[in-house]
Amino acid sequence: MKKAFTLIELLVVIAIIAILAAILFPVFAQAKLAAKKTSALSNVKQTSTGVMLYLADYDDMYPMGAGACWWYPTDGGWALDTRPYIKNLPLLRTPDDPLDKNGWLGWLRADTNGVPISFAANGLIRWNGSQNENFGLMTLVQNIPASANRCNSSPWMGNTIVNATSVGLPADTIMLATRYNSQITWGMGDMITGVDWWDGSGHGGRLPDGSRNGNPYTATNWDGQTFTINRNNRNGAVTAGYSNKAVFAFADGHAAVLDPVQTNPNEGAQPQLNKWNAKRQ
Repeated sequence: MKKAFTLIELLVVIAIIAILAAILFPVFAQAKLAAKKTSALSNVKQTSTGVMLYLADYDDMYPMGAGACWWYPTDGGWALDTRPYIKNLPLLRTPDDPLDKNGWLGWLRADTNGVPISFAANGLIRWNGSQNENFGLMTLVQNIPASANRCNSSPWMGNTIVNATSVGLPADTIMLATRYNSQITWGMGDMITGVDWWDGSGHGGRLPDGSRNGNPYTATNWDGQTFTINRNNRNGAVTAGYSNKAVFAFADGHAAVLDPVQTNPNEGAQPQLNKWNAKRQ
């Protein structure tokens, strides 16, 4: 007499396999996410090391976020200026960034110079009582006389280039943060300025702030396209792709995985905890 599985036995086996799959698939997904997070952390650490090497060769002066004309290939920008020390473009990216150019202006999408990266510099701009000033590390250089810059733009900022020795709390000051849709070409592409004046360029500028309501952070670019910068406005422009955490590099060169809100819990009530302000003591 031939032996065979009964229908009930087959159904039991299938049910066991389904249960095991339901248990294991989330574990595999978590392991995959953890691997991506580790890779992203390594990349931002190596990128920050490149910036530190740049500092050593330039009298401890940080590179700019963008020159007077916003066009990095000729005016400068940190991701291009540190290229001799970083060299490998993938180090400027995270493995989970879709690099989809979401929100970019049409001409920039079509331009061959439009190279996407995953990290943005701390380019915090603030009013110091009489003029705008760089309170971050690598921001716009907008204090050059019109006669000395190729776009003939008028200066409107105070101090812009930062000396590393002036940073009061280097181990607690953000240098770089994850922001998808960043780029190394133009405008606000490689920095987070703390203001939303230029969100129309296609890149979010707000810092994280835990006091916000948690609604989506959206903007309309100068082409008229409305896009979502972040699903949670508490994170500002920082992309938190790892269970609501992002990778950061700090001014002393170390890297960490943090909830973006930890970098600025409440701008109004706890300004001393704002890790983007390089002028804290």
